[in-house]
Amino acid sequence: MASTETYDLAAIRKALPSLAEITYMNSGTEGIMAEPVLREYFDVLGHFERYGYYDRRRISDAMGRARESLASMLNADVDEVCVTHSGTDGVSIVLGAFTFRPGDEILIGSEEHPAIVYPAYALQTIAGVKVRRFQFCHDPRDTLESFRSQFTPRTRMAAFSHVSCETGIRMPVAEMIHFAHERGVRVLLDGAQSVGCFPVDFHALGCDYLTGSVQKWLCGPKGSGVLAVRKDRLDDLTPRYIGGGSLAENFPWDQLDRSDEIRVQFYPAATRFEYGTRNPALYAGIASAVEYLRQIGWQAIADHERTMVDLLKQRLSSIEGVHLQTPRPWEHSSALVNFRIDGISGRDLSKRFWDDWKIVQRAVREPDGIRLSVAYFTGPEDIERVVEAVRTIRSSVVSS
Repeated sequence: MASTETYDLAAIRKALPSLAEITYMNSGTEGIMAEPVLREYFDVLGHFERYGYYDRRRISDAMGRARESLASMLNADVDEVCVTHSGTDGVSIVLGAFTFRPGDEILIGSEEHPAIVYPAYALQTIAGVKVRRFQFCHDPRDTLESFRSQFTPRTRMAAFSHVSCETGIRMPVAEMIHFAHERGVRVLLDGAQSVGCFPVDFHALGCDYLTGSVQKWLCGPKGSGVLAVRKDRLDDLTPRYIGGGSLAENFPWDQLDRSDEIRVQFYPAATRFEYGTRNPALYAGIASAVEYLRQIGWQAIADHERTMVDLLKQRLSSIEGVHLQTPRPWEHSSALVNFRIDGISGRDLSKRFWDDWKIVQRAVREPDGIRLSVAYFTGPEDIERVVEAVRTIRSSVVSS
């Protein structure tokens, strides 16, 4: 295990699956689970699948441990946190459970993931909610100005990414949240590209709702995420999906013959959204993944990623015909780096990276280019392979 004082990258990489054949730079989509976490997860999962309900009783505490681990990481109270299927799931829970009226407005950013874009425009279609957009800018002052300019008296909620999934731009969220709250507007912060990448403090940020993806930067089980809801905002959300676990324990089972008189109360914690049967082995995997990274150190991980990002940006910007589309300062960006090469589309560049170099990344539609994710296990050798690929591709484009 790595030390937070000396960041033992060699030990970290040794604990990963063999990546000799590929250079993995896409934790912004799906992270790689460390072998110790994977073994523990598979052990719990296999035992549960073999013994069913008998084993559920043994591992049922894993659900509580997962929430506690996530809450501690986010500096949230345990009853403010629930486990979701993904960051997308968390966004849809909030937007589906919040009561919008026809003519209300929701404000989103210009570089949002479909996780926000799709439900926002679905609300416009089915509920008469108007969608407004503000610009993600390299200069946070310009972002803030654009954000403020889009507010109207009808604005009910602002839902936007902490970090752009396209360019890695980091939003000036503290100022944005403060501005929104001064006007009585709720804020849903999509932390899919920040949670696990650098420290995120739910209470300090002050947002009303925060979503995150466990399967990305936290390198946890695929199909898992987290949603944090401020205690005093919980009753703003009326669950649309309801099952066991959704309601308070005082449900009047003995009054079903007088059903017209029954008025339910929802469970007084964010776990009201964890309805029905859940797989406790998944929760055990979440707890293991978060604990593994916690031992390395959240700030140590962020510092390492910053060092590697700075090196990547420096090396790419020195190549003629290569253009960074991510802000240079770490404070205004993240572990996502977007760039383009003159004379080749992002889609074709991504394909060359995949096919010729086995560098795992993804194409970006707007702005046209590709996106690299610099993870806690990324080393200088990964950066050099990217640079070698870029130089070779750039030369072939120029000579063609």
